[in-house]
Amino acid sequence: MPDLMLLVVVSWSLLLDVRIAMVLAFAAGIILDFVAAPQIYPIGLNAFLFCLIALLVGYLGNNPFISGNLRSVPVALVSALVYRIALLLAERVIGYNNLQPAIIVQVILPVVVIDAALMILIFGLVRVLSRVKAPRE
Repeated sequence: MPDLMLLVVVSWSLLLDVRIAMVLAFAAGIILDFVAAPQIYPIGLNAFLFCLIALLVGYLGNNPFISGNLRSVPVALVSALVYRIALLLAERVIGYNNLQPAIIVQVILPVVVIDAALMILIFGLVRVLSRVKAPRE
């Protein structure tokens, strides 16, 4: 579930205005914080990370020379990697010792690649559903 929410947040950040994407990212993060794993992570961690991803993608994900569908895959790849590494760092602060090269290579990288592959489908779906006025593209 965090994977799909992250991809939706990245899609919103690519399609909508940064301010709207930040509000939606915060709402998605809070919902994920309360529903998915309130026992593992502090409340607000996913909301903070989703807002950070939305801000980074909103301002740095603009490349006028690449179309939306092609642009969404590398942006999702980098966003998923940043999100996963930030979660590992947060777990390290909490007291878990998960920040190890074996975990990054065997768990994080395959999930990031799967997220990038799923981004084509999620981006198309969010693009169709979020025709508010005019997308940012």
